Amino acid sequence: MQPNAQTKADGLGGVVFEFPAGSKRPEPEPAQPSTRLDLLKHLPEGSFKQYVDDVALMCNIHQSTGLLIALGIVSAVACRVFGVQYQNGDALPVGEYVICGGLPGDAKSRMLKTFQWPVFQAHKEAVKDYRRREAEFKEDPANEGQKFKEPYPSRIFITDSTVEALEPILAKSGGYFALASAEQAVINTLTGASYGGEGRKNNNDLPLKGFNAEYHASSRSTRDSYTGLVIGSITCFAQPAAIETILAKSEGSGMAERFLLAEEPTQQGTRDHTRQHYPQAYSQNVYNRIVGELAKRALEQPQDFEDLPAYRISSSDWHKIYLFRNELEPHLADGGKYSTATMRGVASKVDMHIMKLAALLACLYEHPTGEIPSQFIDAAISIMKDMLDNTLSLLFKIGVIGFNAEEHQIIDYLGNRKGATRRQVQEAKAKVKPFRESQSPYKAISGTIDRLIQKGVVVEALEIGHDGTERRLLYLAA
Repeated sequence: MQPNAQTKADGLGGVVFEFPAGSKRPEPEPAQPSTRLDLLKHLPEGSFKQYVDDVALMCNIHQSTGLLIALGIVSAVACRVFGVQYQNGDALPVGEYVICGGLPGDAKSRMLKTFQWPVFQAHKEAVKDYRRREAEFKEDPANEGQKFKEPYPSRIFITDSTVEALEPILAKSGGYFALASAEQAVINTLTGASYGGEGRKNNNDLPLKGFNAEYHASSRSTRDSYTGLVIGSITCFAQPAAIETILAKSEGSGMAERFLLAEEPTQQGTRDHTRQHYPQAYSQNVYNRIVGELAKRALEQPQDFEDLPAYRISSSDWHKIYLFRNELEPHLADGGKYSTATMRGVASKVDMHIMKLAALLACLYEHPTGEIPSQFIDAAISIMKDMLDNTLSLLFKIGVIGFNAEEHQIIDYLGNRKGATRRQVQEAKAKVKPFRESQSPYKAISGTIDRLIQKGVVVEALEIGHDGTERRLLYLAA
């Protein structure tokens, strides 16, 4: 407040500021464009969107992370109940691979368990029914001396497993696996980081194949070996190092490109523990019913992947997907925004993620298998647009993609300001190394800014002042 400013109650519990005669009311600063990941805005209104928002508020975790975790968990049971078709009729599993980063104390386990609850309940009921049938079998005198041969209900989720230990699980489940954990160990074991050693090949064959139902032929000849299609789902909500591990240990295998990656800021330090938030009963019940029914079907009526019903995409919506891929194509050229090996791999799989996400959303909004409504294709495309730039920002953040000295100068300058014009940047940096060594420092600075915009690191936005004047301001995108 200014020293001479007086305040008085306005009669409605607020405060009105009175400025002395001749003093100018301060102009509000222009709002900086929001660069925070906001995936939930792309979803149609409905109980699922409400539930994700409520769970995120309950756990004090950002909503985009909540959405990705929810979709990863749901996909673990959905991939055993339905698939989604390519335009030629081939089927793709809807199992998603998700890694979200969070700090210790971020209620990661609470969020995972909340979204897993209906699956756990379905398994609990399946075990209860199994034991009832077993007891009835043993009580029947006609079965005296005979063994109850019905298999015990297989669990859906595994929290930690080496790649080698997945084979017995596949043999029992018919080729399905689902990993879900709040610990980085699940990523270490899948990538071989916990036992690979220097120069040792990472044995991540099964997780690679599980993303799109590829064929696996075991080299072992034991009763626990598995030969057939592999269908998987991986959801990891752990420390940020899990993302670094998957990117560092992928080693060109394509593992990292299969994951949806997100690391949003922690809310620790800003939480008010006297204000508790809980999901609305209706949206919670709808979610639990839908996912519980999927889990029940997966447990009681397991089917081979080739026999599953599948969602379809209309020709007009396929055209939307192809147009989106055309938007990305120029950025894949050498020197382009997505020209690194990892980003090219991520971009090459956007259509698969769009198919999976759209089918999952159609199910969660209670549309039966058949043609996916266009609104879910649109939502999935918008989500993947945001996820591409978010992944690019993560690669810069953890150093997988680097900056040169010129780019560092611009980033450092913008990082300490709430926006700046090109002219301001040029005037501030023209006499600083390395730009002062250029024959045309202003032109070199402008070229560096353009390069950072192309990389998705800097945003240039049009601002309109209170007097109607226009100017273009530069901001860091992440």
